[in-house]
Amino acid sequence: MIKPSICKLALFGNPVSHSLSPRIHQLFGEQFGMSIDYRAIECGIDALPAELDAFRASGGIGVNLTVPLKAVGLSVCTEIDINARRARAVNTLRRSSERWHGFNTDGGGLLYDFDRCNIDLIGRRILIIGAGGAAAGIIGSLLERGPAEVCIVNRTIERAERLTDRHAHLGPVHAAGPDMPGQQNFDLVIQATSAGHGQALPPLRRSWLSARACAWDLNYGAAHQPFAEWCRAQGLTVHDGLGMLVGQAALAFEIWTGNRPDPTPVMTALAG
Repeated sequence: MIKPSICKLALFGNPVSHSLSPRIHQLFGEQFGMSIDYRAIECGIDALPAELDAFRASGGIGVNLTVPLKAVGLSVCTEIDINARRARAVNTLRRSSERWHGFNTDGGGLLYDFDRCNIDLIGRRILIIGAGGAAAGIIGSLLERGPAEVCIVNRTIERAERLTDRHAHLGPVHAAGPDMPGQQNFDLVIQATSAGHGQALPPLRRSWLSARACAWDLNYGAAHQPFAEWCRAQGLTVHDGLGMLVGQAALAFEIWTGNRPDPTPVMTALAG
């Protein structure tokens, strides 16, 4: 276990000013009597290597990556875990010696939230909207839970097809475009695009979903609101990405420190 006087961590990406990650990791640290210095640092793709070097030189031991850095983050890693390999994206970096080790905790974070909400994926027909890094980070974990089908819908179907080709050995997954006909009867839809950051909606039709479908958004806060409003108008139960955020953060915290935090009181604190 790592228990320095101050554990220096950071989130790199753009945008990051809205992020709850600094608060989440501070609360995790309190569970173990650790002082956490976790900063949200705005960073573009080209600046990432230099920013990581500067962060490491200042004593940093762990980093989260968000949009648009998850894919390019692979290039700075000497080793990556199986989830990052499947996704071809990293959201967590751990420094050891002179190397960065890469991980992807997104899928595990989403499964934590499904478990928290008692959502069983066995036999479910799952629709994922979007084929970017967020979608790539969760597909492998979803397929391991035994759904009947996972369908990825993206404006550019070729991008969705590349994702399905990489994951087809794990289970029933296929791609579709926004012209997919209705009456598909998916019973779980996951919104995995960044459209909400521009207060927009991705391509989505109510007719793709069953009458009792539920919805998950990988976004939270203001970026969640367009999808949330659409779901409510369609009579769908919708969950934001806060539970996934806390779940994946707990996995990252354990990777960095060796301490496994309890996400439940953190969820309570953030909801209060």
